[in-house]
Amino acid sequence: MSIYVVIYNNYMKLYIFIIFIGCVLTSILAVSVGTKVYSLSDGVILLSILFSLLFLLFIDALVAIIVRLLPKRWMNPFNKIYTVHKWESKYYVRLGIRKWKDLIPESGKALTGFGKREVVDMKDNVYLFKFMEETVYAEVMHIISAIFGFLVVIVNLKLWLIVGIPLAIFNFILQILPVMVQRYNRPKLMLAYKRNEKYNHSISK
Repeated sequence: MSIYVVIYNNYMKLYIFIIFIGCVLTSILAVSVGTKVYSLSDGVILLSILFSLLFLLFIDALVAIIVRLLPKRWMNPFNKIYTVHKWESKYYVRLGIRKWKDLIPESGKALTGFGKREVVDMKDNVYLFKFMEETVYAEVMHIISAIFGFLVVIVNLKLWLIVGIPLAIFNFILQILPVMVQRYNRPKLMLAYKRNEKYNHSISK
């Protein structure tokens, strides 16, 4: 078993544990309030939470499939809409991203065969462009999933306040954290890419 697999499995276990804790807290809140305010049984409330979680997983899977089917030119990391400004990078640093970014599971290796846990070759621009492109794919997927995750409120019309809203917010946070990681890492890759281009251009003269 490679060191990558070991690290990935450990981070994934931690992430799953965090999700589990979030679901437990949501369940405790929903049951304690729902049985009194809505006069519903514990079983009905827990089934609603389970259905909501499955709904969110379905949204994630559907978004991932659709985004991967989009034209590659839409995922060009040099497109202005994916620009990461210096003030934004500084903001991520203030949030302590250097300490927690590696705790976010990276599923690229398992899902697409391209891992983003570490940069293998900073001098290969073909590789760097692919890496940046994958960060854009991940960013777009997580942003869309974060937004459409609020649909879980609609499928919990009666329990929207104690089930839908808490799960939607929890899902939003879990989706936005990976987005921050992608946007924090991409400028460094882009800088290396441009530096390589400049060097290769000077060599060819």
